[in-house]
Amino acid sequence: KKQISVLESLHDEFISGAMANGHPAEVLEKIWEDWRKFASYAFNKSHATCYAWVSYQTGWLKAHYPAEFQAANLSNQLSNMEEIKAIMDDCKRSRIKVLNPDINESDAHFTVNKEGNIRFGLGGMKGFGGNIVEAIIANREEKGLFKDIYDFIERMSGIVNKKSFESLVFAGAFDSFGYARGQFVTPGAGGDLWMDELIRYGELFKKGAEDDGLNLFGAAEELKPVRPEAPALPGEEDRMALLQKEKELVGMYLSSHPLDKYTFELENFTNCKVGDIATAITECERKRKGMKVLTAGFITSFKKMLTKSGKDWSKTLIEDYDGSYELALFGMDHQNFMPLLQEHGAVFLEGEIAEKYYVKPEEAREKGPAPYTFKLKKVSLLSTVSDNLLKGFAINVSTPMLTPEFRSRLMQVLAGNKGTIPLKMFLYDPETHYKVEFLSRKFQVAVTSDFVRDLQALGVTCQAQRK
Repeated sequence: KKQISVLESLHDEFISGAMANGHPAEVLEKIWEDWRKFASYAFNKSHATCYAWVSYQTGWLKAHYPAEFQAANLSNQLSNMEEIKAIMDDCKRSRIKVLNPDINESDAHFTVNKEGNIRFGLGGMKGFGGNIVEAIIANREEKGLFKDIYDFIERMSGIVNKKSFESLVFAGAFDSFGYARGQFVTPGAGGDLWMDELIRYGELFKKGAEDDGLNLFGAAEELKPVRPEAPALPGEEDRMALLQKEKELVGMYLSSHPLDKYTFELENFTNCKVGDIATAITECERKRKGMKVLTAGFITSFKKMLTKSGKDWSKTLIEDYDGSYELALFGMDHQNFMPLLQEHGAVFLEGEIAEKYYVKPEEAREKGPAPYTFKLKKVSLLSTVSDNLLKGFAINVSTPMLTPEFRSRLMQVLAGNKGTIPLKMFLYDPETHYKVEFLSRKFQVAVTSDFVRDLQALGVTCQAQRK
């Protein structure tokens, strides 16, 4: 048993008893040390053999059927969102796509579609009842795939309530029908949200169908309820708000992540992930040595609060792809940084992990060495980081790439990303091994993740030159 205190309580009795039976003390201490390791964690041979065999089997499955293997893992963890997130991260590293729930393709559990991507299971959505999932799948199997949003409403009215319908909308389950999620929360022709008009239409359709069954002559076509027409979006969708809704319902960002457009900044200007700050603090405290921290993330909540003495302070929750960290700011730090710490904002944080300062000298005497903490020094909008920290940007091109088509496409990319960062080009000739540097006098660029991706699509590598 892994009960070290129980084991240690028997040490003296074991040693004295065994020595009385003629066994040497040094051998007994060696045996005891082996047992002590068992109390930490150890397997007997039969147990270890079984685990080795299972590890071999799962390793083989992951290597040869990676999507199916991960889909099974995800299905096995439907009630454990933290474990699902960890498996999803593994999928991302293996370049396996995990797609949003889909009303026509999703099963109750995670499945693999024809393209080899994992489709999120309807049963994995938060607050979505198993009875509704079963009803949707049973209806689909009996009557075929849902043709459009109206077909779904007509067939599932009375089974899928407003809350469940809203969950399907914001989880992206109706995206394949071609509607933007924002349309469902836009007023329709009747003045109500289109979502509400659809639900009301479904109720009228169901009632009409039931009445038809009792009517000897059937329903008059003109008495049937009219399908509410989809409204046009009044402007651009609030992508951030929709993503937050998606995360609330699915438990994570699936269709995209608020930080996706900042991958260049995250890769080039940070030295610590947001989710790793707490671990870094622990490590610095262990070594009694501080470190500079450059990190970036997305603000999911900001709460302004009052101390007992009536002074302002705030809590800010910041997330990135791997985790989160809560900033508690008081006094001048709260006043100085608050304007940039807005909910749904992407920020770049500069600070350090260092010792806390004791307010009173007697605290140091009583408590010993001060604990370490993250001290925020500067906050910037993540969208401005490249302009502030880059002094130049260079692209690498080889002479075999220089065709009229390449030149045209490169010019298009550069013209579409005008900015303030000086641009250089390094031209390499593989035959002569000459490398020539050119400074562009025509183009200055705005360096973004989209710009870098467009260059990579042309086969161009690039390098950032920091200030």
